[in-house]
Amino acid sequence: MESAVCIDYSEIIRTAPIVLGMSEKLKVDVAMHLIDALVAAGRLAPELRNSAFADVHAREVLGGCTALANGVAIPHCRFAALDDIRAAIGVHPEGVDCGAIDGLPSRIFVLVLSSPQQPKAHIRFLSEINRRLLLPEIREHILLAREPEAVRTLLLEPLAQMF
Repeated sequence: MESAVCIDYSEIIRTAPIVLGMSEKLKVDVAMHLIDALVAAGRLAPELRNSAFADVHAREVLGGCTALANGVAIPHCRFAALDDIRAAIGVHPEGVDCGAIDGLPSRIFVLVLSSPQQPKAHIRFLSEINRRLLLPEIREHILLAREPEAVRTLLLEPLAQMF
């Protein structure tokens, strides 16, 4: 049973690896690239790489598409090997067909792995990142970013102070 729903959105974003200039052609390759970024950043143990990918892929196949409208995709799953939430962010200049309802290719990706013991925290993080990515100005600035820290700053800015 989950205790108090307490997530530190800022800490998750601060520790998320950010990959600009992605070039993968398939959404499965985008997911693997972001998982590899988590491993490279020390946010996921190397021995968990394949099982994390298997869980994300299973969520995509069995649980429906995680591509949202407006060029955003949030591949995510509950991953039993974790006791918290880990995220990786990717920006793909051309985009990848992820089956979004609006038919647009996904260009901004936020891969999320979270503990199955914290379902409310999982939903709360997904909601918080989605609230930010719903804003066209944030998406536009993310797509124009030349440095990972510019993306991080956009995602950490309090919503009330934006634009």
